[in-house]
Amino acid sequence: MIRRVGVCLRTYSLAIIAICLLSASPGAVPPSQAQDTNPNIDPQASEILQNMSYFLGSKSEYTFKADAMFDVLISGERKIQYSAQETVFIQKPDKFTIEYVTDIGGYKIWYTGGQATILSLPTNDFSLTPLPGSIDQALKKLLEEYSFAPALSEFLFINTYRAMTENVISGAYFGTSKVFGTKCNHLAFVQNNIDWQVWIDAGRRPVPRKLVITYKNLPGSPQFIAILKDWVTDKPITGYAFKANIPNINSRVDMNQLMDNPKLNMGSVRSK
Repeated sequence: MIRRVGVCLRTYSLAIIAICLLSASPGAVPPSQAQDTNPNIDPQASEILQNMSYFLGSKSEYTFKADAMFDVLISGERKIQYSAQETVFIQKPDKFTIEYVTDIGGYKIWYTGGQATILSLPTNDFSLTPLPGSIDQALKKLLEEYSFAPALSEFLFINTYRAMTENVISGAYFGTSKVFGTKCNHLAFVQNNIDWQVWIDAGRRPVPRKLVITYKNLPGSPQFIAILKDWVTDKPITGYAFKANIPNINSRVDMNQLMDNPKLNMGSVRSK
């Protein structure tokens, strides 16, 4: 009888160890994250996007860059493609900097401790506005109050999965492909006003490598295409990266006036 109990206990212990090892594997999604799913997305695509979300959410600070292209319809009939470069710094829970510079203008945003400074380029007009104390809250208020979602800002949220899939009506997995030599998982999603695709690194760091947004309800169905690169997730960011740098020649304007530029409100799946 004692021997039988001992065998049972050893079997039970091995089972517990196996479960723990599986849950700690690099590709595993924590139970709390796995519960946060969109039923319109197929399970494989959902799991891959969740893994990316958990990886980014687990980092207290990181930085990345992006090379982007976007279409603008000229005179209602001619579609012209422009280029953009973006640099992002994030330090949770309440600091981020976004520098987004394009062929036809851009902006810089410094957010720290409940206040945002936004500089419009190349005019150098700027605005100061109070925003809630966390990064997630600040980005939500920018969208709700000013209809503005900075390019690639979904990758700053604690829960990127939730931020990206809130309005998704279908999503699917389309296999693997390479983005500049890096093997990635290719996912595609449909929303009412946009279709979007994301390529997520298939290695040990499941960071996004490419994002394509098609604005299917706009004339000419313009696209925004970004290649995300130079991810740094394991080094501290100096405080200087979050310090606003306003040129001496400038003018302070109302936030609504600064945001009134639809050509620059591209590059996020959260855009209204």
